[in-house]
Amino acid sequence: MKYIRSFYFYTLTVVTFFLGTALTIVLSWFSRDKTRTYQTAARNWARMLAWASFIPVRIDGLENVPRHESVVIISNHQGAADILILLAYLPCFFRFVIKQELFAIPFFGWYLKKAGFLAIERGESGDARKMLKEAVRLLRSGENILVFPEGTRSTTGKLQEFKRGSLLLASLAKVRVVPIGISGSFNILPAKSYIYNVVPVKMRIGQPVGPDKFDSLREIVQGLL
Repeated sequence: MKYIRSFYFYTLTVVTFFLGTALTIVLSWFSRDKTRTYQTAARNWARMLAWASFIPVRIDGLENVPRHESVVIISNHQGAADILILLAYLPCFFRFVIKQELFAIPFFGWYLKKAGFLAIERGESGDARKMLKEAVRLLRSGENILVFPEGTRSTTGKLQEFKRGSLLLASLAKVRVVPIGISGSFNILPAKSYIYNVVPVKMRIGQPVGPDKFDSLREIVQGLL
């Protein structure tokens, strides 16, 4: 049964991605804000997949997401399903900061660029500094940025140490941080496995915190799990 379920999920994901992208390309021809068009399509695609995947998701704290200010959103990263869950259920538009390698995937990487997502290259390279500067500019213009401060997804399901560079963004832009804790998603698509599992997921959104709490963000997220 698990193999049939996995085949269904991957087939649905690929087919709807290409069909949705083709429709989005057409719609973008008539749109003034092409980036937002691609972001909207990504959100709708994620919501459809979340519904069709039969994963029960419990969400607490949606009221903690500000509607009239830009913020840095941070979340732990248990597995590949986190991106789908965040896109589907967060009540705001945002730009992911995700690893550079994903942008190298044919066609998918092209879509990430069209949606305005930001590529992060590990280390202190010029590209990393350039990305940071662009993210600060976007925050100051009213956009939201979502970062996985662990830097990569967990191989055990446990919360890893936070990279300080990922929190520098909020300090530079002088915005608040919205912490999120996701639990259960590690078992949907475990690391180094292609088997898709239906397991319950909980997403808890904490209250926005200011600069005086940045050093405690890991403990805050841990408390949300």
